Amino acid sequence: MLTRHLRETFRLRKGGPLVWPAIRAFLSMLVPLTTLLQIGRLDLVAGAVFGALTSVHARSEPYRQQARTLAVVAVSMVLAVAIGDVIAVFAEGSVWHEPLALLATAVVGAVTTAAGTAVHLGAPGGLIFAFATGACAHLSLATTDLGPHISVTAVSAAFAWAVSTAGAVVSGLGPQRRAVAAALEATAAHLAARPDLTTRHRAAAAVETAWNSVALVGRRHRDTAEHLDLVRAIETCEALLIPDHGAEVAIDDIRATATELRRGGRFHGLVPEGDSRPLVPPTPVSRWKVIREVLRAALRPGRHAGTWLRPFALRVGTAAFVAGAAANLLGIGHAYWAAVSAVSVLQATSTSRSVPRMLQRISGTVFGVLGGLGLLSAHPAPWMIIILLAVLQWGAEMTVLVNYAFGLFFATPVALLVSALASPAGPGELVLHRLWATLLGAAIAVGVAWLLPNRAWLSRVQRALARVRELSAADPIQPDRLRSALVELHEAYDVADGEVRRAKLPTEELLDISHRAYVLLDSPEGLNSPDGRARCLPVATGADDRRGSGAAAQSSRSGSSCQEATK
Repeated sequence: MLTRHLRETFRLRKGGPLVWPAIRAFLSMLVPLTTLLQIGRLDLVAGAVFGALTSVHARSEPYRQQARTLAVVAVSMVLAVAIGDVIAVFAEGSVWHEPLALLATAVVGAVTTAAGTAVHLGAPGGLIFAFATGACAHLSLATTDLGPHISVTAVSAAFAWAVSTAGAVVSGLGPQRRAVAAALEATAAHLAARPDLTTRHRAAAAVETAWNSVALVGRRHRDTAEHLDLVRAIETCEALLIPDHGAEVAIDDIRATATELRRGGRFHGLVPEGDSRPLVPPTPVSRWKVIREVLRAALRPGRHAGTWLRPFALRVGTAAFVAGAAANLLGIGHAYWAAVSAVSVLQATSTSRSVPRMLQRISGTVFGVLGGLGLLSAHPAPWMIIILLAVLQWGAEMTVLVNYAFGLFFATPVALLVSALASPAGPGELVLHRLWATLLGAAIAVGVAWLLPNRAWLSRVQRALARVRELSAADPIQPDRLRSALVELHEAYDVADGEVRRAKLPTEELLDISHRAYVLLDSPEGLNSPDGRARCLPVATGADDRRGSGAAAQSSRSGSSCQEATK
């Protein structure tokens, strides 16, 4: 089972924002560090660096949501640094210093990883928070340094937030465009592979993501021609996913339209349009609902879909603490690096998916420490270190989505340079500490994931199946809830597929229930429900036929292909 997803180690991913996230990381790092250099307070560089790393989160989110997410990330980053600072100030020199530092690193890593997974924060998850706590817990700080160090972190995080959210001025609806383009591409893939339940679900999940994205639009862009174009494009995806939709659309045209949207072009339609009706853009869904469910799952385990996050958090925390403790017992310096390595590997939410993550981390670190050794051996001046930190962070953000190993090649020298500013250890010693701690932490992470119980992953699938079964039997059909339940079901199954033997997975039941659910969603009842979003395409009878594009358009009118789909 450990080799089930081994091919992901070498996968090169395409798409996703690269240039602007890299630029904002560069600016967020360069400006605070340059300011500290000018005022002669490079002793506070660690706080500035971790505050600046606020900018590496939520890179794909719509800017309206991104502003809120990054605000929470910034506050969490300050808290993570503060926890480490308090340990550094009040436990330094005591026998409890290292155990407290490793325990805090493990707890922060576990909590932030579980929370980030619950709200689909995405990379780097809880990694940076654990790194911040572990690194700051080993700084040489006096009591009088506590306030300035935390304040610098807060100011740096606030600056990173400002730079990141300023992207809305430049990019505008860029995140929404990418989400809608992905939905079009997934729709084209399904039409090319029909009938295939896997591609049908991928398309449905992409459409659901696109709806959530276009809902998160501020006043400046809401109801503009560009915004309504994106809404119309998603409606077209939903209509094309209906079996026997009755429209002649070339798959290459759908893909070309997706490419055009990514480049900032207009959506000119792919099908004949019917009677013109006003589009009604969706309303945004708050993340507070997800957060409430997670809290309920923590308080009442076994009754909510988020219950699996408790053993997942326990897994992350256990692996991090064991890795850090083992590194300390083996005499490896910077033992918290082993704990952070374990947290990083377990950002993959299942055991078999943690294996390629482990291999990527090891390979990226091996080449990264070689580059770091070369930089440290040159003994760069402080101003040069600052420039290197900013440039390396830019490189990490440009490559990390392509393959995690590429990102680590740039990120590893960043960690070494920051440590060199605060540690008397020589370049060779730092490099060896980083290498052995990473190898140990990554291996222990996979071992702990393999050994700890995994019943919660399978239970999550069973609860998701029950939810889809319940919603499929509801009268009337609730399409939005059923779509969301299907997304949760397949996500739970994908995670469990990397956790338990396939013989234990209810694969046949999932395929049967999913097929029935999609038939319901594509039926007239599902399409015409009060909360339904899907549209039907009228069968074109002439060159001048126009498709009804309004969100309130009803598909029960004569000639609707939805009627044909259920005959």
